[in-house]
Amino acid sequence: MVKLTPKQQSFFVDAEPEVFVPAKGAWGRQVATCVHLPTVKKESARKALAAAWTGRAPKRLTSRVHIE
Repeated sequence: MVKLTPKQQSFFVDAEPEVFVPAKGAWGRQVATCVHLPTVKKESARKALAAAWTGRAPKRLTSRVHIE
């Protein structure tokens, strides 16, 4: 599971609906996004984790790290 912004969740779900699925119920409405690990490609997983991390990590850390 990764917690994304609504825009990010929509992007990942639209791009790879077999891999990224909003969590059920309130969790999904609050942008918790399930990742189907057996089918996710390494690059997609890396991008989703980076997006989730930059959205939740303290700004003092994210300002020092460049994630593409």
